[in-house]
Amino acid sequence: MKKLSVLKKSMLLLAAMSVAIISANAQVTPFKIDQLKHIYQINESKASPALKSVLAQQREFIAVHKLGFQVANTAVSELKLSQITGGLNLSASEVAKVQLAMKITEIIKMAKISASPGQRTYDGRNDKLVPDIRRQQCGNCWAYSAIGVIESSYIRINNITYPATLNLSEQQMVDCSGAGTCAGGYTHKVFDWLKNSGSKIMNDVNAPDNGVDGPCPSTYVNSKVKVLDWGLVDPNGEINKIAPVDKIKEAICMYGPISVGIFATPLLQNFGGNSVYFETASNYAHPEVNHLVVLVGWDDNKQAWLMRNSWGETWGDEGYGWIKYNTNNIGTYATWALASKDASRSVPMVSTPVKVTRPIPLNVDKNILGKKSIKQL
Repeated sequence: MKKLSVLKKSMLLLAAMSVAIISANAQVTPFKIDQLKHIYQINESKASPALKSVLAQQREFIAVHKLGFQVANTAVSELKLSQITGGLNLSASEVAKVQLAMKITEIIKMAKISASPGQRTYDGRNDKLVPDIRRQQCGNCWAYSAIGVIESSYIRINNITYPATLNLSEQQMVDCSGAGTCAGGYTHKVFDWLKNSGSKIMNDVNAPDNGVDGPCPSTYVNSKVKVLDWGLVDPNGEINKIAPVDKIKEAICMYGPISVGIFATPLLQNFGGNSVYFETASNYAHPEVNHLVVLVGWDDNKQAWLMRNSWGETWGDEGYGWIKYNTNNIGTYATWALASKDASRSVPMVSTPVKVTRPIPLNVDKNILGKKSIKQL
């Protein structure tokens, strides 16, 4: 993580330069509290003196650069970034291993989709593909990103009418998967463990996030959700590079919400919504991340992704945020997952062929994918 510290230093330098610009610019429009959403107006008086100072500097930075969005005292503003992130970067050898595993024959799958990559806008919330917003309790964003993707896939595959009824356990992933700890981890390793082990995911009520690492609990008998397959959003690219916008759209249409990385900063930590977030142009040559999230849609008019975070509802726009396509390395480590079908449910599937880059696992119920599910290229 030495490179990460260099990036942090550059962020601090950027902040220092911004302060200099601010002091030289007397035309900055003063901040007015009524610009904030009501909940953030209430939270403003609860902010510590240190946070109030940070928010004041960030608001001047936003005004000088005409960024348009708001910062506020969010649910995570008073915490250290290490407590609310946890995305780790892969070594070159680990990247090579992932790429080797992805070198497989392409096929045609059938999947239930309601959008086309050619649409200018798409919002998975309108299709009821996402459960309630969660809030991580330690540096386990990777587990929340993985579970968020699996929950959305399970909702889609099983045509669940009320997504709020599904709440799977992130703590089980922390304690059992070997994909990470409360100090950080990897979403794709969660998917890989679940697929290869055939483990069932427990409900959150049986293994809630307690903010610490613990022993792997015994799986409850009522657990039923499994991961049948997973893959890279851009199979021709490297997992540690930013996936192209068109590939991300295609993956969302094929599988529903996907997991991606982003470089989180104090400015993102205090994001209060109201507009599109942009901070630092993405580094496409050498992107680094420290946080893993879920993308649930896009808007070409805004040139932004709809990001589902794991920082509670009092962050951004009720837990979501519009994030520019080209900021803070968003789109790195982009992966999808296919959840299992509940055999007790009768689910009609839409016969729309879409191209994917993984073979159907031997244990996949072909009814998930439609009657004409397999066609060799």
